[in-house]
Amino acid sequence: MPITDDSSAKEPDLCALNINDNPILVSEKKSMPLASLTVVEIKRPMRNDASEGEDKNPIEQALGYLKRIREGKVKTTSGRPIRNSQEIPGYVYVISDLTPTMVERCELASLTETYDGMGFFGYNKPRNAYIEVVSYDRLLQSAKERNRAFFDQLGLPA
Repeated sequence: MPITDDSSAKEPDLCALNINDNPILVSEKKSMPLASLTVVEIKRPMRNDASEGEDKNPIEQALGYLKRIREGKVKTTSGRPIRNSQEIPGYVYVISDLTPTMVERCELASLTETYDGMGFFGYNKPRNAYIEVVSYDRLLQSAKERNRAFFDQLGLPA
């Protein structure tokens, strides 16, 4: 991943390092310490092959990348190591269809199903990370609801 100078083949689809709402990977500001670490893993729609191990489990993939960040194996855009990140809150988001194998991975990670059945959430104490698995349907529904007033004002169908 050239932007972080990480030479491993394992990388998230999206990674944001925030300093008080100022993402480091897309910002000119390069100051430390970081306020939070966010890793987003986006999976192919209708993927039904999630299994044990970092190669096939999106939750493990994202947590593994967070671990590498915390170990100092990933650098900022300016090439600086990310130090003292063990206590920084971690946020892991997995965007995936809730196929039977993905639901099984969520249950094995002791995640709690959301009230609407369109996602899972929980906390992983060893990685100091909040985890949220969001289905594509829930993501689209939330985006439509959140932006409905904006489109209404523009006179566009939501």
